Amino acid sequence: MVFQFTSAFYIQSLPSLLAILLILILWKRRHVEGVVYLILFECSNAIWSIADGLEHASTILGLKIFWSQFAIFGASTIPPLFLLFTLAYFKSEKFPDRRIIPLLFLLPAITLGLSTTNQYHHLVWEKIEMISPNGSIYHYGEWFWIYVFYEFILSLIAIFILSTDTIKFYKIYKRQIVYLIVASILPFTACVLYIFKLIPLNADLTPISLSIMGISLAINIFKQGMLDILPIARKQIINNLGDGIIVIDMANRVVDANSAIATILGISQEQIVGKPFESIDQKIIPPELNSCQERSTTETVIKKGNETRYFEVTFNPVSLHNQKLIGKIFILHDITGRKNAMDSAVTSNNLLRDEIKEKEKLILDLDAYARSVAHDLKNPISGLLGLRELIRDDIKNGKKDEAFELIEIVHEQGLKMYNIVDELLLLARIRKEDLKPVPLEMSSIIKEALKRLNGRISQNHFSIEIPDSWPSVLGHAQWVEEVWVNLISNALKYGGTPPSIRIGYDKADGSYYRFWIQDNGNGHSSESLKKLFNDFERLENKNKEGHGLGLSIIKRIIEKLGGEVMVTSENSPGKGCIFSFTLKTTPDK
Repeated sequence: MVFQFTSAFYIQSLPSLLAILLILILWKRRHVEGVVYLILFECSNAIWSIADGLEHASTILGLKIFWSQFAIFGASTIPPLFLLFTLAYFKSEKFPDRRIIPLLFLLPAITLGLSTTNQYHHLVWEKIEMISPNGSIYHYGEWFWIYVFYEFILSLIAIFILSTDTIKFYKIYKRQIVYLIVASILPFTACVLYIFKLIPLNADLTPISLSIMGISLAINIFKQGMLDILPIARKQIINNLGDGIIVIDMANRVVDANSAIATILGISQEQIVGKPFESIDQKIIPPELNSCQERSTTETVIKKGNETRYFEVTFNPVSLHNQKLIGKIFILHDITGRKNAMDSAVTSNNLLRDEIKEKEKLILDLDAYARSVAHDLKNPISGLLGLRELIRDDIKNGKKDEAFELIEIVHEQGLKMYNIVDELLLLARIRKEDLKPVPLEMSSIIKEALKRLNGRISQNHFSIEIPDSWPSVLGHAQWVEEVWVNLISNALKYGGTPPSIRIGYDKADGSYYRFWIQDNGNGHSSESLKKLFNDFERLENKNKEGHGLGLSIIKRIIEKLGGEVMVTSENSPGKGCIFSFTLKTTPDK
């Protein structure tokens, strides 16, 4: 009889049925990463199991050798396939590299070839003895130990990957991987016990232990949802998030980190995971957040080179069912765009607020100016209307000389109105124009101002003191000339009889010079001084001509040039007022 089917045959063949059942289960999930290798793994297990059972049932030595050779085909491919499944399941973003797959099966292919030609070299089995109709003893050759060593190395690598990756996943995944680790150690242990004859049984329990591994795998698939939600899928989702995520255990060691946090820190994920958090912190987590026990959110700033980024940092505790804290999760959300937008909005609001204030001030200025100028325009206009009748009467009566005198008065009144309008236009222009200050020739500017006031100077017979030299400052010549015209005009108008004017300068604080003009009038009270540059107020002497626009022009010009205006007075006859303004010195002075 060629075969003798005993209970041992059925026990050793049973794993093949379990393997086929698992293949049918896995086939529905064949599109999941790594499942193809697991299907081939179970195919090899089925081949090994049925061949091992038939080898045990064979009663002829030649038939036993044939089934042993067939069993090697299944057994030799199991470790490479399990390693490929492990690599694909946990590290599919990097492995397996298809170029290494043929290399993994090179030794199994050589072993299969050597086993089929063993009678010529005895490298796989030196000798095979029949000790009973169903029993046999295999004496292993030199190549067999090379092949076994290679298979053990592949199995240990797969178990190592399973073990090291366990710490990187959360509870549901850890349970899956622990089942796989325990199940994968069983076949490895059974193989060692059989090959080194450490048990009295003359039977290879490795296929049976592979069946136990298959049962564990089935439990994982149906009960734990393995292959439905893969750890690698979780890793890919986390890595594709734009927010930085870092997980820390209670020993303050980083157990997980995504690619976004690596980009934020400017280092690789390998330099983060497994390292003490203090070594890669770089102040990304505020101290008050690191000591929290409940979910909290704050903001932090991370500077990298010349770039500054703003992040919203959220802390989430990782707790067991009994609320025991076992880790911390920090999520960094980049809010730089939002922060910059808010800053821009604040800046825009401030600019708008300043513009509104400027508009309000302009409205108040125009209102005050209207009150002040209306009176001064009304007088010459009323005079012009009255002079028209007088001139007509003089011409009709042949009084040409009187008519010409009246025409000169009309001309003077017209000039006054022209000056009022011209100064109003200048005030509006100062507010709108944005000129770059340039070095000034102050001596020439004052000469031009005096030339413009030549008519009034000749009428007042005044005295004036002016320095021989002037400091170099920055400004706009036409505007500064207007300042001096207004200041000298006021000194003539409100000075003593005859007017005496002193003009000078001195060094002010910082990089500024102070220019001043003093008259010999009666001066002004402190209450009057407060109003001089506001609301287009005229000086206290209401009998003096003026429309209050000149001082406002002075203030606008000097502030536009980055300086300031001041006035002091002792309110004592003969000591008058001292008006002054500051301008910035040129860079080389």
